[in-house]
Amino acid sequence: MKVLFVITSVPFAKDWNTINNLTRKLREKGHEVHIFFSGNGVYYLIRPEAHLLSEHCTKISFCSHSSHQRGIDTVPDWAESSSTYNLSKSLSDYQRVIVFN
Repeated sequence: MKVLFVITSVPFAKDWNTINNLTRKLREKGHEVHIFFSGNGVYYLIRPEAHLLSEHCTKISFCSHSSHQRGIDTVPDWAESSSTYNLSKSLSDYQRVIVFN
């Protein structure tokens, strides 16, 4: 199964543990997991332990417009620049979409 997490909440909210644990468990069961950061969710790109998500995910991408608006110019190599437009075009590829806001 292909699962998409769309994350717009700040990385220091209560969602961190949930997201980290869910991605790990889904991957252990053989599912594909894609995380997309948008809005305040792009702050995950600068959270020190956020690289751990890349160990559990098939793909991590983020809205480049959101990161630019929030002054995040240095992007880690484990995340791919994208847009909400690209995300909307690929939504039908996923069997489950979970939004953290």
